[in-house]
Amino acid sequence: MSIPRQCCASGSLHTGKPTGEISKLHGFDVYIASPASNNPKGIVVILPDIFGWTLPNTRILADSFAEKGDFLVMLPDLMNGNVFPQDLIISIKALDATGPFAWLIKGYHFLKLVWRGWPFLKNDKAHLVRPRVISFFRGLASSHPGLPVATAGYCWGGQWVVELCKNSEDQRNEDGKPLVVCGFTAHPSRLKIPTDFEEVQMPLSVAAAGIDQQIPVAKAKQIEGILKAKTAKTKDDGVEHEFKMYEGVHHGFAVRAGENEGHEKECGKKAEEQAVQWFTKWFEQSR
Repeated sequence: MSIPRQCCASGSLHTGKPTGEISKLHGFDVYIASPASNNPKGIVVILPDIFGWTLPNTRILADSFAEKGDFLVMLPDLMNGNVFPQDLIISIKALDATGPFAWLIKGYHFLKLVWRGWPFLKNDKAHLVRPRVISFFRGLASSHPGLPVATAGYCWGGQWVVELCKNSEDQRNEDGKPLVVCGFTAHPSRLKIPTDFEEVQMPLSVAAAGIDQQIPVAKAKQIEGILKAKTAKTKDDGVEHEFKMYEGVHHGFAVRAGENEGHEKECGKKAEEQAVQWFTKWFEQSR
């Protein structure tokens, strides 16, 4: 019987130590990674997975975005401290267990996830989170005028990236302009397919995992078809979308790939490059 090892929570994909600063902005705690340049191309707001804004992996990813893209990167606590305990990474990993005793391993870790994760699940309500998201993004328009804003969302955060890219009337700045110029999401969760993607208006890039219970391959192909069809209709108006499938990787690969999982780690880096190129493109077009 093989017990799955714990996925490194200190930066298995983006090795190193977070170098950004903790600050308070628009009423929220925020991890801020600043570029070397004093003239960033724009602001990238990262909306994390269920492990929240303190997960070292995500902070190191923010540092990497700032360095590679010349972006001002912000990782705010829009979850109000309501996060999954980081040590439960091993239990999520264990749900992929195989072998003669896999059912026992999965059963134990599933019950552990439910028991210890219940406080998060109980308090993670859309009607509570949405006002925080809108409030923070609206605040950026006043505190950082002139800088275009984009957003990157992983797992939990992907839902809100798609929501922001809908550009609905109640999710705009006070001047009526969109809260974001574009969005990127890797292995998003809790989405209504096809509805949520059919309502997208702002440029959206998706990095999908080939092995993902949240979005199985059939659903991923459906998303790809929707975004391609939308691009064909709106490209001449300056709005495009992008979809990339990363075969053979699991949900979470863009943030929590194991340090010894070569293929997933490599795909995680490619998803990072996908995001940087996407933000660079739309920041340039927004100026």
